[in-house]
Amino acid sequence: MTLLASKPVWSDEFATLVFSLGHRFRSLPFDVPISLDTLLSPLRLDSTTSIASVPENLFRESNHPPVYFMLTHLWVKLFGQDGDFVSIWGARSLSAILGAATVPAMFALAWLAFRSALVAQMAAALMAISPYGVYLAQEARHYTLAVIFIIASLGCLITTILKIQQKNSLPVWIGLLWVIINTLGIAVHFFVVFTLAAEGLVMLAFWLKSCQFQPFKIPPWKTWRGVYIAAVGSAVGGLVWLPIFLNISNPDSELIRWTFHGDPVGDFLEPIVRLIAWISTMIVILPVENQPLSVIVLSGLMILGVVVLTGKLLKDSWLLYPQHWRWPKIILAGFITSAILIILTITYGFSMDLTLVARYHFTYFPAIILLVAAAFAVCWEIPGKYYWRQKGIVLIGCVGLIGAFTVATHLAYQKPDRSDLAADYIAASLTPNIPTLIATVHKSHEQTGEMMSIAWELKRLGITENLPQFLLAQKLGNPEIPMTTLSRTIDRSSRPVNLWLINFSAPFEPEMHNCSHEPDFKSEVPGYHLRMYRCLSSKQSSKSGNFFV
Repeated sequence: MTLLASKPVWSDEFATLVFSLGHRFRSLPFDVPISLDTLLSPLRLDSTTSIASVPENLFRESNHPPVYFMLTHLWVKLFGQDGDFVSIWGARSLSAILGAATVPAMFALAWLAFRSALVAQMAAALMAISPYGVYLAQEARHYTLAVIFIIASLGCLITTILKIQQKNSLPVWIGLLWVIINTLGIAVHFFVVFTLAAEGLVMLAFWLKSCQFQPFKIPPWKTWRGVYIAAVGSAVGGLVWLPIFLNISNPDSELIRWTFHGDPVGDFLEPIVRLIAWISTMIVILPVENQPLSVIVLSGLMILGVVVLTGKLLKDSWLLYPQHWRWPKIILAGFITSAILIILTITYGFSMDLTLVARYHFTYFPAIILLVAAAFAVCWEIPGKYYWRQKGIVLIGCVGLIGAFTVATHLAYQKPDRSDLAADYIAASLTPNIPTLIATVHKSHEQTGEMMSIAWELKRLGITENLPQFLLAQKLGNPEIPMTTLSRTIDRSSRPVNLWLINFSAPFEPEMHNCSHEPDFKSEVPGYHLRMYRCLSSKQSSKSGNFFV
C-alpha cells in the first residue's frame, strides 16, 4: 500500500479514473492545442456528477461493464474535495484492498474443495505472495474484484460436482447464488464469460459421465435441476451484455484492434510461449525488464529453476493424491485445461491474440493457485528422501516472496507506458521563452490516456513555467487528416517552437515547416515512440545556415 502512488499511471488506469469520476474523454477539445490543465481536467473531482453518469459515459466511449467503475466513483470521493485532482493512491487502494481479500477467499475455496487446513493454508500463502496477484492488485483496474467473483464461482462449481458425484441434488439456493455470482462477475469484467465457459465444459463432461456416454439418456432431473437453473440464469445474465460484447469483438474497434496485430498461426509457438510465461508469473517472477544483461540472465535461470521444480512437484503429487481429493483435482485440472483451450481457440481461430498481455489470464488464475497449493500439500505430507519436497516448497515460497517485492517496487511487471521516462526527456528539453507542443494521433481514448500520463508526470515533476501544450489530432479513418491538423497548427504557432511527436503514426515532413529533427533525445521508451523537432521561422533558418538534417 505504501508504494501504490510511486508508479507511473498508464492509459488504462486513466480510463478507469475518468469514467469513474463520471467524466468523458470526448469532452476535451481535439485538433487544437490545449494546455496541460485542460488535458487533465477530466481527472478533477466534481460534486455535480452523479453515479448515474458513470455507466452513461462508459457505454458511450468504452467497452467495459460498469460495476467496478461505479464502486470507484464512490471510493475516490473519500480521498479529496470538490475540484481536487483524483488521488492515485486512493484509486489504486481499492484494487489493493480487494486483492488482499482474495487471500482469505482462496483459503475458503481450498477448504471447501479439499476439506484440508494444509491445502487452505498453502492456497492462502501462494495467493498472498503471487507476483501476478500483486501485479493485478496494484492496478487501478477491475481485475481483483473479478478474481473474487471467479473464486466464488469456482466454489459453486466444485460444490455442485461433489454433490452430483454423491448422488445428491443441488439445493436451489446454491443454484441461485451461483447465478448472482456469475452475473455480477460478468458485470465487473466481460472476460469472466471465459471462466463460465470453462466451467460449462467441465459440467458438460460430468453431465456426459452421468449419462454414461449413452445417446438419448438424460441424467436424473432431481439431481441436475439446480445446475440447469444456474446455467439458464447465468446465460440470461450474460446475454444482457451481448450487444456490447459483440462490439468489443469487432476487429474494427480501435480499443481492441491491437489484439489482431500479428499472425498467431504463422508464429505458432509465440502465443504458447507467452502463455507459459504468464502462468509461471503466478508463482514466480524476478527482474527481467529493462535490466542489464547479466541480471536478465541470472533472473531467467532462477525463474526457470523454480518453474522446473514446481512442475516436478506437480508431477510427483498427481499419483500421490488421497482418494478423497480425487474429484477436486480432476475438476481443477479440467477447468484449467478448458480455460487455456478457450484462450488458444480465440487466439488461433479468430486471430485475436489474448496471450499478448498478462492481465487477460486472470480468468483461471485462482484455479492455478489452488491446484499448485493442493500439490504442495501432498508433497509436504510425503516429503521424500532428505525432505527434498518440503525444502523445494520453502525455496519456491521464498523466491515467490522476492518476486512479489520486485513487482511492488516496479522492478518486475513494469507499467506498459513509461510516461515517467518520457516526461523526463521532455522536461529536459524545455527551454525558457520557447513554447513546446506535444502532438499525437488520436484514435480512441487510449491515446488521450497516454498524453494524460505524460502530463501527469510533468505535473509531478513540479514544472510550473513554460508548460507544453498538447495536440490530439484525430485520425477519423484517414491517416492524412492528422498530418493536415498538425501542419495547420505549426503554421499558426509562433516561432521558434519545440515539437514532440509521440506515437504519431501519420506521415510528417519536417522540411516543409522549417523543422529539424533533434537526435540528442531518446526516441523509444516503453509505450512511447518519441521524436523531437526544433521549428524555426524562415528568417531564423537562414541565419542558422544549413538547419535541416
